[in-house]
Amino acid sequence: MNTGHWNGARWWKFDFHTHTPASDDYGRGPNQAELKNRTAREWLLDYMKAGIDCVAVTDHNSGGWVDNLKGEYVRMETERPEDFRPLHIFPGVEISVHGGIHVLAILDKDKGTSDIDTLLGAAGYNGTRGSCDSITSRTLNEVAEEIVEAKGIAIPAHVDEVSGLFGLTGQTLQQALDCKHFFAMELINVGFAKPAAYSSCKRPWTEIVGSDAHHPTGNLGQKFPGSRFSWIKMGAPSIEGLRLALLDGPLSVLRSDMVSEDPNRYADMVIESIEVEHARYIGKPSAFCVGLNPWMNGSKNVWPAGCPNQSGNGISETKSNHLRREQTLPH
Repeated sequence: MNTGHWNGARWWKFDFHTHTPASDDYGRGPNQAELKNRTAREWLLDYMKAGIDCVAVTDHNSGGWVDNLKGEYVRMETERPEDFRPLHIFPGVEISVHGGIHVLAILDKDKGTSDIDTLLGAAGYNGTRGSCDSITSRTLNEVAEEIVEAKGIAIPAHVDEVSGLFGLTGQTLQQALDCKHFFAMELINVGFAKPAAYSSCKRPWTEIVGSDAHHPTGNLGQKFPGSRFSWIKMGAPSIEGLRLALLDGPLSVLRSDMVSEDPNRYADMVIESIEVEHARYIGKPSAFCVGLNPWMNGSKNVWPAGCPNQSGNGISETKSNHLRREQTLPH
């Protein structure tokens, strides 16, 4: 498989919904006590082994493990243990909102546990950290506003399951659909029949999916690292790059259950860059080089800044001339 480091954007494997031992239901089952004692390094390696590039840490009403994970990742970068690979950590939280609806809040990578605590306070959550038995005193739309105020992204969680937005009806659902702060949703079952109120919306939300993993491993159909994720097209991972991708919709977001191979694959033979020397107007006194990208192949005549004449000898024309394709370039 060919996957290179190109100028511009590429596809990143992003898990929007994860849980750590900070969630009280992590590892639920006969081995819960053992799984709750797992370390931050073990948790990070779970996602590294699964090939995840970006992970949102979204425990139930808690950011208790965020600083722990970020600190351990710094140590792992230095030590480079077996199975280590780069992993971008996005602090977040799954908030249990008034009305019983769950919302994912995803913050920028430079945020930490204290920022999650501040957000939970602003949302009016006074329950037990890590538990989803309590709810906020603020409404769904008010919580979304607080998330955006914190420079984060608000995403209704598992909208088609228990505690999901589509469990609401009537005016309550309509108010949520009209909220300007929502532009993406976590939809588990891609074949789910959405409510008529949503189907009539003029602005459809981008559909993403996360693992919602509460266990380090599992079988087909269960929730574990790598079981479900979304491909996000952006440059270097950041909250703004993520926001733009989600606003862009299907052009920049792919669900793991809708694609069969890595979208970063490209042809065996590609033009990686073009370098021009000693042309009439460009390539003097030093070579003019343009890096290319296999997913951005527009036929545009590129000129260096300050070029005195743009009537010919641009990059596209130079390329066609050297490849003996003069007649295929439109004028």
